[in-house]
Amino acid sequence: MIGELRISLGALRRNARALQNMVGRGRAAFVVKSNAYGHGLTPTAIAIEGFAARICVFSAEEATTLRDGGVSAPILILGPVPPESLDDALAARAEIALWDTRSFLHDLAAVARRRSQRFGVHVKVNTGLNRFGLEPGEVADAIEDYLRLPELHVAGIYSHLASAEEIDSPYTMQQLARFERAVAESTPMLEQRGTAPIRHVAASAAAMLWPQTRLDMSRFGIALYGLWPSPQTNEAMGREALALEPALTLTSSLAVTRTVAAHQPIGYGNTFVTPQEMRVGVVPMGYFDGVPRALSNRGSFAVGGARCPIVGRVAMNLTMIDLTQAPHAEAGSTVTLIGRNGDVGVTADEWAQWAQTINYEIVARLPAHIPRRYEDD
Repeated sequence: MIGELRISLGALRRNARALQNMVGRGRAAFVVKSNAYGHGLTPTAIAIEGFAARICVFSAEEATTLRDGGVSAPILILGPVPPESLDDALAARAEIALWDTRSFLHDLAAVARRRSQRFGVHVKVNTGLNRFGLEPGEVADAIEDYLRLPELHVAGIYSHLASAEEIDSPYTMQQLARFERAVAESTPMLEQRGTAPIRHVAASAAAMLWPQTRLDMSRFGIALYGLWPSPQTNEAMGREALALEPALTLTSSLAVTRTVAAHQPIGYGNTFVTPQEMRVGVVPMGYFDGVPRALSNRGSFAVGGARCPIVGRVAMNLTMIDLTQAPHAEAGSTVTLIGRNGDVGVTADEWAQWAQTINYEIVARLPAHIPRRYEDD
């Protein structure tokens, strides 16, 4: 076995339930874009859809995959949908993000007319992240245009926050204020049409740290998978206030063990030299398999209930570890790259610290070629 990802469906459901309880029934959306942050798109969505006011994806292709897989919950596409994918999005009964008043809007209406259906849209407001979205001063006029089109239903108005994971974030409050002003300017015409769009700006960190941002719905991504948006968020919330369970375990097995004499180099570039005779294990996973090269001579895996440091450079398909603390390990012994092994564990957060990145990147980049086994409990 090169490697395997084990995903706990029970942990996903317990996380979804805890997050729903925090914001209220019918107010939790769950983000499963990018292969559910590496956990597997369709199995994750099926596991948690009973708790989901919306399931959020990035693309029309992801929405289609979920429908083909049997997911029936409402789906919201957060990313841009090219005109050639609008048919697929509507066929999947997906709502889409909208921040256009020009040709794309007419393409949208034309597809809806042709299919004799209405497109549900969530109007995106740029409150300061400066990626997608209408400027706040443009929102009222844009919504007036949208309301003139019988092919559209304004189902939501939303934005995205730039720094909500920071404990002291005046910018978060500034963004919320910009959003609320834009909504207030649009409210009279929406009320005249009998339309009450869902308002949402909060992702995981904001919903945890800034309750005033929860509005009508919160979008949970990283927290669904049992990971914290930031160490500060974890510290501020406290594990007792919100218990999250990491849902993912990554394992492999030793391909080879060997005894290397003292003062010998290991791996490319001779970046590690044995200080004394050392037993070394070769793990058949490398940066092609999602192990960051930045873990070279910094990270560790777990074997036989002990932490075993990575020695030498992580290669494309191989990583070497020091087996000094696992004297009984042999070829075929289980290696836990992320997860629990006996009394010790290695976390995605530790990988992120060693690689000087964030846990989002660690799990989202675990490649599709690694088999995923789903465990229920």
